[in-house]
Amino acid sequence: MNWNDKRVIILGAARQGASLARHLSNQGAQVVISDLRTKKELSKVIESLLDLDIEWVLGEHPLSLLDSTDVVCPSGGVPLTIPIIKEAIK
Repeated sequence: MNWNDKRVIILGAARQGASLARHLSNQGAQVVISDLRTKKELSKVIESLLDLDIEWVLGEHPLSLLDSTDVVCPSGGVPLTIPIIKEAIK
């Protein structure tokens, strides 16, 4: 798949989400990582991805993230029953 200029929302910034963010960003995707944790809690992950142009949304998963989004990728630990995923499925 051509990821160039695709807007991808990754829910969860654990190892799986961070790895996917790096891969998709390197493939030309516009990556947004959303995680319920704070910047302080995610400082090591954020630091490991500073070389990439990634947008961070922390402390919430606002439904507005779905605006103009091409793909939503929940990390393995993210429940598929949360509102943003339910709305994305619609």
